Formats: sequence, C-alpha cells, structure tokens
Amino acid sequence: MSRKLSHTEIEELYEFCYFQSIVYYDLQVELVDHLALSIENLWTENPDLSFDNALYEVSQQFGGHAGFVIIRLDKEKALRKKYRRLLWQFVSEYYKFPKIAVTIALAALFFTIFRLVENDEYVFYSFGIGYVFLMLVYAFFYAPLKLWPKIKKGHSFLLNEIARGRTALTVLPGNIGVFVSLFVDKTMHLTFAWSVVVSMLISFFIVLLYGDTFFIPKKIREHLVGQYPQFVKA
Repeated sequence: MSRKLSHTEIEELYEFCYFQSIVYYDLQVELVDHLALSIENLWTENPDLSFDNALYEVSQQFGGHAGFVIIRLDKEKALRKKYRRLLWQFVSEYYKFPKIAVTIALAALFFTIFRLVENDEYVFYSFGIGYVFLMLVYAFFYAPLKLWPKIKKGHSFLLNEIARGRTALTVLPGNIGVFVSLFVDKTMHLTFAWSVVVSMLISFFIVLLYGDTFFIPKKIREHLVGQYPQFVKA
C-alpha cells in the first residue's frame, strides 16, 4: 500500500508555499496538489523517505525558491492573458450584429457633437473631465461595493488581485491625452473626415473601457465565487 500525505503534512505544504512567496490561496491550491502528488510518487519508490526530505527533493525539482517565484509570475501572466483575451472577445461582439448598433450609435453621437460645436477643444475637455470624475467614482465607490469580491479575512486570491487591478486608471487615458495634444491644438474644429475617425475611436474606447471595468471584473467575480464560494462574503 502506497504511503499518503496526512492532513497535517498537507497543511505544512500550504505553509511551505507561503514562505516560497506563493501568498495567493488559489495558486497555493494548485501547487499543493502538484507537490503532494510528487511527494507520494517519491514514496512509491522510497517509502522510508521522511516528509521533510521528500519535500526538499520535490522543491528542488521545482527550482527552489526562484522556481516558485517564476511559477507565480507565469501564473499571473497566464491569467492576465486569459482575461485580456476575454476582453477582446467582448469588444469584438460590439462590431458584430446586433451589438454593432450600439457602437455605431456612439460614433454617430460624437460625430454630431463635433459637427455642431464650434470649438472641438471644449468637447475633449468635457469628455476628459467627465471621464476622470466617473473613474474616481468607479474606483473608490462603485467597484469596491459592487464589483470586487469581498474575501474573508486571512485569505488572498490572485483572481481578486487581478480584478482590483482592472480599474480604468490605465494607459488608455494617457493615449487620449496624447491624441488631443497632437490634433486639437492644431485643428480647433475637426474636418469631416477627422470627425468620423475621432468619433469611431471614441466609441471604440468607450466599449473597451466598459469591458475592462465592468465585464471583466464581473467575470472574475463569477469565477472566484464558483471555485471558492466558502471564502467569498455574500
């Protein structure tokens, strides 16, 4: 009969992961499963090997402390890539029927504003001020109360950290500022062609922003609640 890890030894594996800079519980669960399987495989070949020695051998197979750090970083990178892919899938839906009607309506709205307003600089200023105000409300009030999962004290999850990191305080607003500085100073009233281009870009930005700040955090919350409901407060 092959030797199996005890409950106490499994708890020690969780502590071991924590001291290897794996502080997120969802990542600890995955690593503990791998460590436990590897240790039990060692015991199949050498049942007299102590738990501590078996853990040492297995940890060296993972590359020691540096190896665990790399595993953590790779997992973070993979998760972010996963949700970035989901974001682009979400955005692409707004360029297909029937949701493309929303994108066209947004572009038409801004195009109309640009054609009616004498000084387009006011449009950009209003858009920028409104954006900053809404994002402050989002980051400090709406998201913490409505979107970000509330985790029970004493636990942290990589999924939750990714959700909290997806606020609208990204590089995108900076790109808008660069765009404005390049064109608005030179052209106070956009030409017909530029009105079309800028209106389409703004509509794209709004869809992307909505996906990044509402759709993705909701998806992450669903995944976290689905996998670890016992740690998420109602």
